[in-house]
Amino acid sequence: MLKKRLKGISLFRELTNQEIEVIATVLEEAFYKKGSVVWEEGTPEQGLHIVDYGKVRVCRKTREGHKQVLAVLKENNFYGELSILDGRSHSASVEAVEDTKVLILHKRSMDKLLKENPVTAFNILRAMTIEICELLRQMNAKFMDMVNYVWE
Repeated sequence: MLKKRLKGISLFRELTNQEIEVIATVLEEAFYKKGSVVWEEGTPEQGLHIVDYGKVRVCRKTREGHKQVLAVLKENNFYGELSILDGRSHSASVEAVEDTKVLILHKRSMDKLLKENPVTAFNILRAMTIEICELLRQMNAKFMDMVNYVWE
């Protein structure tokens, strides 16, 4: 069941059945009740989380201490990708909007994949990079819309 589910997630879509077998052995599951905090901004790295079901809200605090929602993520979306890449603390807070189940790929597991299954790790990192690039393009477009609005 899990292996079939993994094929539907963009990070794993291009993996072979054998690579899916490897990934299935290193992923952990976690459950979060609606309203619970997954992690706070500044929390040490806790792995890449992939939403299996439910929804989470990604937020940052403004200078004034208000919560600013950056994204609402649902099934098949992921978060924690920056920390799994650089090992640094999380740059945003995450909280469950609904009862949510996530699949977790810890940095130590990703590092092990890089050593023992470099092709599999490369394919995951490539898929992650493509999605991060798309988010950056969207952010750039929104930023330019804002700049153009201010200067009109």
